[in-house]
Amino acid sequence: MALCVHPDLLNSPDFPEDAKRRAQRILQACGGHSLGAYSISSGIQLIREDVARYIERRDGGIPADPNNIFLSTGASDAIVTVLKLLVAGEGRRRTGVLIPVPQYPLYSATLAELDAVQVDYYLDEERTWALDVAELRRRLSQARDHCCPRAAEGAHTKGQEF
Repeated sequence: MALCVHPDLLNSPDFPEDAKRRAQRILQACGGHSLGAYSISSGIQLIREDVARYIERRDGGIPADPNNIFLSTGASDAIVTVLKLLVAGEGRRRTGVLIPVPQYPLYSATLAELDAVQVDYYLDEERTWALDVAELRRRLSQARDHCCPRAAEGAHTKGQEF
């Protein structure tokens, strides 16, 4: 990272040649050959291609398209960006987002800021905070009376339908 941020270090004997090659590769992919240059919103194409290759290897050869990868400065920024894309409507048509309780405060704060509806569903403490599908369905059904549920955070259910 230091080599990319301060390219003069590429001339230093203090860094291994493989690190210098990786830094040069990244810098070549940046506009103006600088990390300070603007890139498209989804991130530097070369990095997204590297991420796609990693995902493909990790997932046993299932193809990953770099055009479907969006890089962010962190999980919080990515969450806020996605929520901004999803939130719309007014009154009963306002977007609702199902949030597990206990929850990460970023969700409730962002939903309040975006004037979206937070729809809490409770995790089962007795089963090490497992998802209770019946509880999720119940809360989804209730939410439809006062908002338009469009997303659920934390609903890791492997193929179960709601």
